[in-house]
Amino acid sequence: MIDELLARVGPGFFQQAFIVADLTAAQDACVATLGCSPFATLPPSSLPYRYRGRDVECALTIGFARSGDVQIELIQPVSGEGLHVEFLAQHGPGAHHLGFMVERLDDEIARSGFDEIMAGRFGTLRFAYLDTWDVFGAYVEMVEDPDGMMRQLMPWR
Repeated sequence: MIDELLARVGPGFFQQAFIVADLTAAQDACVATLGCSPFATLPPSSLPYRYRGRDVECALTIGFARSGDVQIELIQPVSGEGLHVEFLAQHGPGAHHLGFMVERLDDEIARSGFDEIMAGRFGTLRFAYLDTWDVFGAYVEMVEDPDGMMRQLMPWR
């Protein structure tokens, strides 16, 4: 199933994301090792998510930069409950997910064969993480961005 999913959404690949314990240190490391552009940082604010079938809130500090044609996303959990908090507690800092732009998020989730593990929205942008960890070693995030908000954070594409 993972091969079919990636073959279908692969052309929309745009992001490699990492969970971090210290956003500033991680940003410095990415600039030094990956040649990342300067990071745009979103301050933490508690937002609602759907996580493992429950409504939760979580605050995350997020930094976005680029390395080549790939957006690098660094996520530092600050408070609340969710997949990012769970990941940091279970695995420590590390590679978390690959992000893919899709046209119709609900259709892609239904076709994927994987459970939605966490989902949310930021304005009109909607996203969902699929439970692909055991078969892929990372989560797959699919992003529906009808107004191009995410694309504004990656003008090099």
